[in-house]
Amino acid sequence: MSANIREITAELERCFPPRLQESYDNAGFQVYAGIESIERCLVSLDVTEQVVQEAISKQCGLIVAHHPMIFGRGLMSLTGSTPVERAIQLAIRHQISIYCAHTNADSMPEGTARVMMDRIGISSYGMLKPNPGEAMECGSGAIGMLEAPMDAMAFLMLLKERFQCGGIRHTEISKATVQKIAVCPGSGSFLLGEAIRQGADVFVSGDFTYHKYFEADGRIIIADLGHFETENGIKDVFVGILQKKFINFVVLKSDIDTNPIKYL
Repeated sequence: MSANIREITAELERCFPPRLQESYDNAGFQVYAGIESIERCLVSLDVTEQVVQEAISKQCGLIVAHHPMIFGRGLMSLTGSTPVERAIQLAIRHQISIYCAHTNADSMPEGTARVMMDRIGISSYGMLKPNPGEAMECGSGAIGMLEAPMDAMAFLMLLKERFQCGGIRHTEISKATVQKIAVCPGSGSFLLGEAIRQGADVFVSGDFTYHKYFEADGRIIIADLGHFETENGIKDVFVGILQKKFINFVVLKSDIDTNPIKYL
Protein backbone atom coordinates (compact mmCIF):
# COMPACT_ATOMS: atom_id res chain seq x y z
CA MET A 1 0.00 0.00 0.00
CA SER A 2 1.33 3.45 -0.89
CA ALA A 3 1.32 6.55 1.30
CA ASN A 4 1.55 10.25 0.57
CA ILE A 5 4.93 11.67 1.50
CA ARG A 6 3.37 14.88 2.82
CA GLU A 7 1.10 12.89 5.14
CA ILE A 8 4.11 10.96 6.43
CA THR A 9 6.08 14.09 7.25
CA ALA A 10 2.96 15.76 8.69
CA GLU A 11 2.63 12.89 11.19
CA LEU A 12 6.27 13.23 12.22
CA GLU A 13 5.78 16.98 12.63
CA ARG A 14 2.66 16.40 14.73
CA CYS A 15 4.78 14.32 17.13
CA PHE A 16 7.86 16.54 16.85
CA PRO A 17 6.81 20.12 15.97
CA PRO A 18 9.43 21.84 13.75
CA ARG A 19 9.15 25.04 15.81
CA LEU A 20 10.89 23.20 18.69
CA GLN A 21 14.12 22.74 16.79
CA GLU A 22 17.11 24.78 17.94
CA SER A 23 18.04 27.91 16.01
CA TYR A 24 21.19 26.27 14.63
CA ASP A 25 19.33 23.20 13.38
CA ASN A 26 18.09 22.26 9.91
CA ALA A 27 15.32 19.72 10.44
CA GLY A 28 12.80 18.96 7.69
CA PHE A 29 13.32 18.02 4.05
CA GLN A 30 16.97 17.75 3.03
CA VAL A 31 16.02 16.42 -0.40
CA TYR A 32 12.56 16.55 -1.97
CA ALA A 33 12.46 14.39 -5.08
CA GLY A 34 8.95 15.42 -6.17
CA ILE A 35 7.42 11.95 -5.85
CA GLU A 36 4.30 12.31 -3.68
CA SER A 37 3.12 8.69 -3.49
CA ILE A 38 5.67 6.16 -2.21
CA GLU A 39 5.53 2.45 -1.42
CA ARG A 40 8.25 2.17 1.22
CA CYS A 41 10.20 4.24 3.73
CA LEU A 42 13.63 3.61 5.27
CA VAL A 43 14.49 4.90 8.76
CA SER A 44 18.08 5.66 9.81
CA LEU A 45 20.02 7.72 12.35
CA ASP A 46 22.30 9.24 9.68
CA VAL A 47 22.15 9.42 5.90
CA THR A 48 25.29 8.19 4.16
CA GLU A 49 25.92 6.91 0.66
CA GLN A 50 25.53 3.39 2.04
CA VAL A 51 22.14 4.26 3.52
CA VAL A 52 20.97 5.74 0.22
CA GLN A 53 22.17 2.60 -1.57
CA GLU A 54 20.18 0.56 0.93
CA ALA A 55 17.08 2.65 0.17
CA ILE A 56 17.62 2.03 -3.53
CA SER A 57 17.99 -1.72 -3.05
CA LYS A 58 14.87 -1.88 -0.86
CA GLN A 59 12.87 0.35 -3.21
CA CYS A 60 12.22 3.05 -0.61
CA GLY A 61 11.11 6.44 -1.90
CA LEU A 62 11.81 8.23 1.39
CA ILE A 63 14.53 8.15 4.03
CA VAL A 64 13.56 9.42 7.48
CA ALA A 65 16.61 10.23 9.59
CA HIS A 66 17.53 11.98 12.82
CA HIS A 67 20.65 13.87 11.78
CA PRO A 68 20.36 16.46 9.02
CA MET A 69 22.77 16.10 6.11
CA ILE A 70 22.84 19.83 5.40
CA PHE A 71 24.01 21.44 8.62
CA GLY A 72 26.09 24.33 9.91
CA ARG A 73 27.30 26.41 6.97
CA GLY A 74 25.22 24.28 4.63
CA LEU A 75 26.19 23.29 1.10
CA MET A 76 28.31 25.73 -0.88
CA SER A 77 28.29 23.53 -3.99
CA LEU A 78 27.13 20.13 -5.20
CA THR A 79 30.12 18.65 -7.02
CA GLY A 80 30.33 15.22 -5.41
CA SER A 81 33.58 16.10 -3.65
CA THR A 82 32.30 15.21 -0.14
CA PRO A 83 30.39 12.21 1.28
CA VAL A 84 27.35 14.41 1.95
CA GLU A 85 27.31 15.76 -1.61
CA ARG A 86 27.65 12.27 -3.07
CA ALA A 87 24.81 10.95 -0.90
CA ILE A 88 22.55 13.83 -1.97
CA GLN A 89 23.41 13.36 -5.64
CA LEU A 90 22.68 9.64 -5.40
CA ALA A 91 19.31 10.30 -3.73
CA ILE A 92 18.36 12.84 -6.40
CA ARG A 93 19.35 10.50 -9.25
CA HIS A 94 17.09 7.80 -7.84
CA GLN A 95 14.26 10.18 -6.86
CA ILE A 96 14.55 9.47 -3.14
CA SER A 97 13.44 12.17 -0.71
CA ILE A 98 15.20 12.67 2.63
CA TYR A 99 13.52 14.09 5.72
CA CYS A 100 15.03 14.70 9.17
CA ALA A 101 13.61 15.26 12.66
CA HIS A 102 16.53 16.35 14.81
CA THR A 103 16.48 18.67 17.83
CA ASN A 104 12.69 18.87 17.58
CA ALA A 105 12.70 15.10 18.30
CA ASP A 106 15.20 15.68 21.12
CA SER A 107 12.86 18.30 22.61
CA MET A 108 9.89 16.01 23.18
CA PRO A 109 9.65 13.53 26.08
CA GLU A 110 8.52 10.83 23.62
CA GLY A 111 11.58 11.32 21.42
CA THR A 112 15.22 10.46 22.01
CA ALA A 113 14.86 10.97 25.79
CA ARG A 114 12.22 8.24 25.97
CA VAL A 115 14.52 5.70 24.32
CA MET A 116 17.27 6.43 26.83
CA MET A 117 14.96 6.21 29.83
CA ASP A 118 13.35 3.01 28.53
CA ARG A 119 16.74 1.36 28.16
CA ILE A 120 17.80 2.44 31.62
CA GLY A 121 14.53 1.21 33.09
CA ILE A 122 13.00 4.51 34.23
CA SER A 123 9.33 4.79 33.35
CA SER A 124 8.46 8.07 35.07
CA TYR A 125 10.53 11.13 34.21
CA GLY A 126 10.38 14.80 33.32
CA MET A 127 12.39 17.12 31.10
CA LEU A 128 15.72 18.08 32.63
CA LYS A 129 15.44 21.63 31.32
CA PRO A 130 11.79 22.39 30.39
CA ASN A 131 10.96 24.96 27.73
CA PRO A 132 9.05 27.68 29.64
CA GLY A 133 7.65 29.15 26.45
CA GLU A 134 5.54 26.10 25.59
CA ALA A 135 2.26 24.95 27.12
CA MET A 136 3.03 21.29 26.41
CA GLU A 137 5.86 19.39 28.09
CA CYS A 138 9.04 19.81 26.10
CA GLY A 139 12.62 20.90 26.61
CA SER A 140 16.07 19.35 26.83
CA GLY A 141 17.23 16.10 28.40
CA ALA A 142 15.30 14.11 30.98
CA ILE A 143 15.56 13.22 34.67
CA GLY A 144 13.98 10.47 36.76
CA MET A 145 14.52 7.87 39.47
CA LEU A 146 15.50 4.23 39.37
CA GLU A 147 13.04 2.08 41.31
CA ALA A 148 15.75 1.40 43.91
CA PRO A 149 19.31 2.58 44.57
CA MET A 150 21.89 0.71 42.54
CA ASP A 151 25.62 0.13 42.95
CA ALA A 152 27.33 2.80 40.86
CA MET A 153 29.69 0.48 38.98
CA ALA A 154 26.88 -2.01 38.36
CA PHE A 155 24.84 0.85 36.89
CA LEU A 156 27.65 1.77 34.49
CA MET A 157 27.90 -1.86 33.39
CA LEU A 158 24.13 -1.87 32.81
CA LEU A 159 24.54 1.20 30.59
CA LYS A 160 27.34 -0.48 28.64
CA GLU A 161 25.19 -3.53 27.97
CA ARG A 162 21.87 -1.86 27.17
CA PHE A 163 23.33 0.85 24.94
CA GLN A 164 25.78 -1.59 23.34
CA CYS A 165 28.73 0.69 24.00
CA GLY A 166 32.23 -0.07 22.79
CA GLY A 167 33.34 1.74 25.92
CA ILE A 168 32.17 4.27 28.50
CA ARG A 169 34.18 7.30 29.52
CA HIS A 170 33.27 8.38 33.04
CA THR A 171 34.40 10.51 35.93
CA GLU A 172 35.51 9.19 39.31
CA ILE A 173 32.98 6.91 41.00
CA SER A 174 32.19 9.47 43.68
CA LYS A 175 29.02 7.77 44.95
CA ALA A 176 28.63 4.19 46.19
CA THR A 177 25.04 3.96 45.00
CA VAL A 178 23.00 5.91 42.46
CA GLN A 179 19.29 6.42 41.91
CA LYS A 180 18.52 9.83 40.42
CA ILE A 181 19.52 9.74 36.76
CA ALA A 182 19.72 12.59 34.24
CA VAL A 183 20.18 12.00 30.52
CA CYS A 184 20.69 13.98 27.34
CA PRO A 185 20.89 12.27 23.95
CA GLY A 186 23.82 13.22 21.72
CA SER A 187 26.02 16.10 22.89
CA GLY A 188 24.74 16.98 26.34
CA SER A 189 27.55 18.66 28.23
CA PHE A 190 25.64 21.97 28.15
CA LEU A 191 23.17 20.43 30.63
CA LEU A 192 25.75 19.26 33.17
CA GLY A 193 25.14 22.23 35.47
CA GLU A 194 21.39 21.62 35.41
CA ALA A 195 21.87 17.94 36.23
CA ILE A 196 24.04 18.90 39.21
CA ARG A 197 21.56 21.55 40.34
CA GLN A 198 18.75 19.01 40.37
CA GLY A 199 20.79 16.55 42.42
CA ALA A 200 21.28 13.83 39.82
CA ASP A 201 23.68 11.07 40.84
CA VAL A 202 24.64 10.30 37.23
CA PHE A 203 24.46 12.31 34.02
CA VAL A 204 24.32 10.04 30.96
CA SER A 205 25.16 11.66 27.62
CA GLY A 206 27.86 11.88 24.97
CA ASP A 207 30.62 14.02 23.46
CA PHE A 208 32.13 15.43 26.67
CA THR A 209 35.42 17.25 26.17
CA TYR A 210 38.38 16.78 28.50
CA HIS A 211 38.00 19.97 30.54
CA LYS A 212 34.25 19.50 30.98
CA TYR A 213 34.86 16.40 33.10
CA PHE A 214 36.49 18.55 35.79
CA GLU A 215 33.19 20.35 36.33
CA ALA A 216 31.69 17.20 37.86
CA ASP A 217 33.88 18.00 40.89
CA GLY A 218 32.78 14.87 42.78
CA ARG A 219 29.17 16.03 42.81
CA ILE A 220 27.95 13.82 39.98
CA ILE A 221 29.15 10.91 37.87
CA ILE A 222 29.42 11.69 34.17
CA ALA A 223 28.80 8.65 31.95
CA ASP A 224 29.79 9.45 28.36
CA LEU A 225 28.35 6.65 26.21
CA GLY A 226 28.98 8.29 22.85
CA HIS A 227 26.82 10.32 20.50
CA PHE A 228 25.66 7.43 18.32
CA GLU A 229 24.94 5.15 21.26
CA THR A 230 22.65 7.63 23.01
CA GLU A 231 20.65 8.49 19.88
CA ASN A 232 20.51 5.36 17.73
CA GLY A 233 17.29 4.19 19.40
CA ILE A 234 15.33 7.06 17.84
CA LYS A 235 14.99 4.81 14.78
CA ASP A 236 12.60 2.60 16.75
CA VAL A 237 10.55 5.67 17.72
CA PHE A 238 10.22 6.83 14.10
CA VAL A 239 9.31 3.31 12.94
CA GLY A 240 6.68 2.97 15.69
CA ILE A 241 5.06 6.32 14.87
CA LEU A 242 4.79 5.57 11.15
CA GLN A 243 3.66 1.96 11.52
CA LYS A 244 0.91 3.01 13.90
CA LYS A 245 -0.38 5.75 11.60
CA PHE A 246 0.10 4.00 8.25
CA ILE A 247 -0.89 0.43 9.06
CA ASN A 248 -0.33 -1.22 5.67
CA PHE A 249 2.60 0.96 4.61
CA VAL A 250 6.08 -0.62 4.64
CA VAL A 251 8.47 1.07 7.10
CA LEU A 252 11.94 -0.46 7.28
CA LYS A 253 14.73 0.17 9.78
CA SER A 254 18.17 0.58 8.23
CA ASP A 255 20.65 -2.25 8.70
CA ILE A 256 23.64 0.06 8.16
CA ASP A 257 25.82 0.88 11.18
CA THR A 258 26.50 4.57 10.57
CA ASN A 259 28.62 5.11 13.70
CA PRO A 260 31.90 6.64 12.43
CA ILE A 261 33.64 5.86 15.75
CA LYS A 262 35.17 2.42 16.23
CA TYR A 263 36.72 0.87 19.35
CA LEU A 264 39.66 -1.46 19.86
